[in-house]
Amino acid sequence: MFYRVDDALAVLLLGFFAGVLFGSATKAITRSRLARGYYIAVAILLVLRTVAFAAGMLLSHSSFWNPVTGFLGDLLGFLFAASFGLALRRRDGREFLTDSLVLGALRMALAFTFAVAGIGKAFSMAPMADFFTQSGYSITFLKFIVIAEIFGAIGALLPWAVVPALLGLTVDMFGAVLTHIHNGDPLNDSTGAIGLLIRLTAVGVLWTLRARPRVPLTTLRNALVGVTAAVTACLLIAVGGSVAVRHLSRAIPALASPVAPPSH
Repeated sequence: MFYRVDDALAVLLLGFFAGVLFGSATKAITRSRLARGYYIAVAILLVLRTVAFAAGMLLSHSSFWNPVTGFLGDLLGFLFAASFGLALRRRDGREFLTDSLVLGALRMALAFTFAVAGIGKAFSMAPMADFFTQSGYSITFLKFIVIAEIFGAIGALLPWAVVPALLGLTVDMFGAVLTHIHNGDPLNDSTGAIGLLIRLTAVGVLWTLRARPRVPLTTLRNALVGVTAAVTACLLIAVGGSVAVRHLSRAIPALASPVAPPSH
C-alpha cells in the first residue's frame, strides 16, 4: 500500500529517478521559474496535508483521512527526492537546489513532517506511552520527545536555528532507529526514520552549500565532509543518550519509591 511507512525509502527512490528521467524536459525552463513552481507545489501539498491531518484528528472518519494524510506525505517525499533528480540533469543544479525558494520548500516539508509527528504523539499518548515503557524509557522522556520534535520543526523554519534544529532532529531519528533495534523490531519499522535521516542530511548539505553574502562558496566535498562529521556525532550522541535515558528511567522510580521502615 502506497501510504505505508515502510514504503518511505521506495518513494524517495521513485521520486529521484522520476526527476532524473524528466529532468531534461525542464532545461528550457529558467531556474527561478522552476524554483517558484516547486515552491508552490510543495505549499499546496502542505495545505492539503494540514487539512487532512486536522480532519483525521477531529473527525470520526480517521480510517479515511489517515491514509490520505499518508499519501500526501508520500507525495511530499516524492517531490523532495525529485528535486535532486532534476538538479542532476541541469547545469545549474547547485543553484537550483540552493535557491531560496527550493531550499525554503524543502525545509517547510521537513518541518511539517516533524510537527505532525510530534502532534500525533501528543494526541495518542496511551499507545506511545506503552511503546516507550516497553522500550525502557519513561513517560517524561516521551513528553520531551514530543516537545523536541515540535520545537525542532519550528527551528527548521528559522534561518538562525536551522543548524541546531537539524542536529537535534537527526539525533532524534537515530534514537528512533536504535530503539527499534534494541526492541528487536523488523527493519520496516525503521525505514520511516531512515528516510527522514536522508532528508535531514540532504537539507544539511544544501544549507552548507547555499550562497551567503561576503562568505566564499563552500565546495561540495567540504560540505559532505562537514555534514558527515556532524551526522556521525549525532549517531554517537544518540547511542550514548539512549543508554543513559534507559538507565535514568530505571533509576528514578527506584529513588522515588518510599523506603520501608525497618521491622523491630
